[in-house]
Amino acid sequence: MQIYEDRKSLMRPFLFGVTLTYVAIDNILNGPLREYMSKYFDLKEFGTNTREEYLYYLILFLGVLQILLSLQSLFLPVIEVIDTKIVLRTKEKTLSVIRDVSDIKNLNIKDNSYLVFSFDDAQYNVNVKDVLANDIRDLYTILNIKEEDKTSRKID
Repeated sequence: MQIYEDRKSLMRPFLFGVTLTYVAIDNILNGPLREYMSKYFDLKEFGTNTREEYLYYLILFLGVLQILLSLQSLFLPVIEVIDTKIVLRTKEKTLSVIRDVSDIKNLNIKDNSYLVFSFDDAQYNVNVKDVLANDIRDLYTILNIKEEDKTSRKID
């Protein structure tokens, strides 16, 4: 079983990254947006002002990073259960956490946006804010853990 983030919630960060990338590339290559802005602002040739140059390279970096993170969230599952193993994408660890399903001691939903997996030696928070409630219910049934009433979420 694989649980992904909702595709609709990934569109906004992706479009934001595309917009940042477009603005940066347009200004670096003297595109139509830069020519339009030069009518109202005193803009010289790109590269004559070092601060401006670094700013647009920073905007380009942030835009490309946002696109890459959005695409990664599109193709990589947040939670994946494979036979007796569970793979979790968390913010605490850079790489995915792989543990045995039988090692799970407790599973709770915190603040309606984090699923807390408790093991003997560690506790991992998985962001499930943009995950459908039906997927979380299916996870509870696969793991044979009873879902508490206080952890029920609204179906999106």
